[in-house]
Amino acid sequence: MADAWTRISDSIVPSVYAQYSFEEHVQSLEIFQAGILYSDPSISSKLSMGGRSVDMPGWKDLGNDPSEPVNDDPTDSIEMKKIGTRREVAARNIRAQAWGVPDLTSILAGDDPLKVIIRHQTPYWQRANKLTLIKMLQGVLADNIANDSSDMVRDTNASIVDTDIIETAYLMGDRADSFKAIWVHSKQMKALKLADLIDYLPSSQQGGMMIPYYMGLRVIVDDDIPVSTGEYTAFLFKDRAIMWNELPVNTEGGPLEFDRKPRQGHGGGVTEIVSRRHFVPHIPGTRWLDGSTAGEFATDAEFALAANWDRTATSLKNMTFLALKTTEA
Repeated sequence: MADAWTRISDSIVPSVYAQYSFEEHVQSLEIFQAGILYSDPSISSKLSMGGRSVDMPGWKDLGNDPSEPVNDDPTDSIEMKKIGTRREVAARNIRAQAWGVPDLTSILAGDDPLKVIIRHQTPYWQRANKLTLIKMLQGVLADNIANDSSDMVRDTNASIVDTDIIETAYLMGDRADSFKAIWVHSKQMKALKLADLIDYLPSSQQGGMMIPYYMGLRVIVDDDIPVSTGEYTAFLFKDRAIMWNELPVNTEGGPLEFDRKPRQGHGGGVTEIVSRRHFVPHIPGTRWLDGSTAGEFATDAEFALAANWDRTATSLKNMTFLALKTTEA
């Protein structure tokens, strides 16, 4: 994508004493407030020696072999069993974004866009991280459809109804009651509300907003969830379903770097801002294969590829999310 600058034509040159009011971004950030994401402090130490990924070895369960009665025969030895291992892998990622502001823009606009850019770094990266998370979920589902008989997906080919969420949860059998939240599109939420299936409960904060719930599941409404040719993919999450570790940006410029270009703008000067983030996202029960990645770190599009994922959980019940696909008018 070509460089883009905040030009005079992009700004409003106000009358005297007029000020800007920043238009807040309309995307929902509630996914980061619902207890679905968690961090693992040990990840930082595992990455201290470098590398593009983090190995997380673990033990499999002991299985379901029945116990055996003992006897008094000294020659009859019980058969030995072994415990297996499995390996999860999380991908390291370092991302950046940049903005450039000519000095003349600030002078004529009567407000400082640099301050606005700096003030809105946190919500920008929340939105960017959310889109990365969506692509990761899509990639895990693509692998599931290709290699695991789509056992994580309920596809209704119809508009969402009251039984769909229950049917989806029961893909995990006796773990169906372990889900905490559901992430839906506004069109799916509209259908649920029209059917009078949504309850609203106050937040723990006095005077806070009312939070929607469906049968005890917190409902997160977000129009950024995957939509393809009229098919909407909602996600059911368990508690602490996604690991997301934010790490220090140890480059020379750090997380936010400024660069002056005094000759640009024909001598008027331009200030460039480069913002960086270092994070390790991971969906428990999976291994990042890095099977189709062009650069040092995966792009969002590469996170969505089935070739980059493998499920290592020994059972579907050990996965932390499921998908519900519906068609909405």
